[in-house]
Amino acid sequence: MNVEELKQKIKEILGQNIIFNKEFDDYAKTIKNIEDNLIEWCLRLKNREIKFEPAPAMRECIIFIKKIGFSNRCIVVKIANGEFKEFHLADHLYYDILQKKLGLKKDSYTC
Repeated sequence: MNVEELKQKIKEILGQNIIFNKEFDDYAKTIKNIEDNLIEWCLRLKNREIKFEPAPAMRECIIFIKKIGFSNRCIVVKIANGEFKEFHLADHLYYDILQKKLGLKKDSYTC
């Protein structure tokens, strides 16, 4: 499955209005077993089988997080009205920065 097919499949599952971060394409190419690792997780997410995290800095949002492999992370942002809005796929540094922005974590890169 190529990156555009993956994006279309995710949109079919989570909704056509979902947007992807700019790094998505590069990191999607590195995922092994996409059907098991990402598509299956998206289906479980849609069926409300995945635990979410509230976003303290954005109270209208709930967040779903998936670790993929050793260093890649996936974060899906769901607005409280039930619509999935954002799909982020990137490395651990990007993940940490986004978690801080959402109020889920303090900065782990400060001394």
